[in-house]
Amino acid sequence: MLAALTIFVSAALSVVPSATATTASHKRRHSRAHHVAKCPGADAHVGSAPRTLLESAVVCLVNQQRARRHLPLLQASSQLNRSAQGWTNVMVFSDQFTHGSNFASRITAVGYMWRTAGENIATGYSTPRGVVNAWMASTGHCQNILNPTYRNVGTGVSNRPVEGWATGPGTWTQDFALGMNQSPPSSNVGPMDACPYN
Repeated sequence: MLAALTIFVSAALSVVPSATATTASHKRRHSRAHHVAKCPGADAHVGSAPRTLLESAVVCLVNQQRARRHLPLLQASSQLNRSAQGWTNVMVFSDQFTHGSNFASRITAVGYMWRTAGENIATGYSTPRGVVNAWMASTGHCQNILNPTYRNVGTGVSNRPVEGWATGPGTWTQDFALGMNQSPPSSNVGPMDACPYN
């Protein structure tokens, strides 16, 4: 299964704070989105807010971006949350800002059987709004957020930066996926193809 998948890597942002995106894919298809209201915790500081509030704010902000462009909303996955949080912890404690040798194997390791998967990482952003805005302004990250084939998302966050990569607080990981037995909820690639958005 993994050998048949293609992995695309986009370059990291050339300024600090830093972010990078990766995607692995294997098919696509259809569906529709609803409007998302205000996002509680969107401007909460990573050093003082509960992790669950920060995670839900990131998902809400990502879904706002999708709803604005008539894409189906993503559902948070506890398995993908474990994958994303685990990788955030690894980056912070190892001081390495990277996706590792095979990010998709981490998604498989938490029990999520995937058909399409992608990952965004960032360090040096102190709020959910700050990190989502940075991702939307970067082509590869934005394409992961607006990929119409994904159904699920997981978020990880630490109040620490990856040392040597950022001076401000906050390290973030977002894992996106479509389950092996799921069909893509949409085939609307227009918004993704128009990335980035400032």
